[in-house]
Amino acid sequence: MLVPLTAVAFAGLCWRPSWRAAYTLPVALLGVIGAVFSFLAKESGGPLERGVRDAAGERLRFGEHPEQGDTAFFFALVLGVTVVAFWALNRWRDRLRLPPWAPNALFAAALLPAVAATFTMVVAGHSGAQLVWKDLGSFAAGK
Repeated sequence: MLVPLTAVAFAGLCWRPSWRAAYTLPVALLGVIGAVFSFLAKESGGPLERGVRDAAGERLRFGEHPEQGDTAFFFALVLGVTVVAFWALNRWRDRLRLPPWAPNALFAAALLPAVAATFTMVVAGHSGAQLVWKDLGSFAAGK
């Protein structure tokens, strides 16, 4: 939930320049926390997969979910870094002597990782839910 929330909050920053000044740091922190928890979710999947395979045997298939989790983490990390870069650019724009259009350009460029991070997180989450409620749920019920 943190990664799509970061993407929506980041997209909301475009509506008013005053919002950028007030909310860019909290959104950047949310992006970093989302990337960290995405990493933890990705890393916890390997031991969980091994445990389920040990209990159920090799007949279980996990489909594309492990790869989708890796992709979701990658884009969550890119989003986190991009949002932090946007915060830094806004904070030190005058000191860096950047042109006035630079924040808008970075903001526009950062919307692509925001959309990609949200999409990949939804895809990975959906495939994980299908594994639990459809495929692995059948195994746990003895079917």
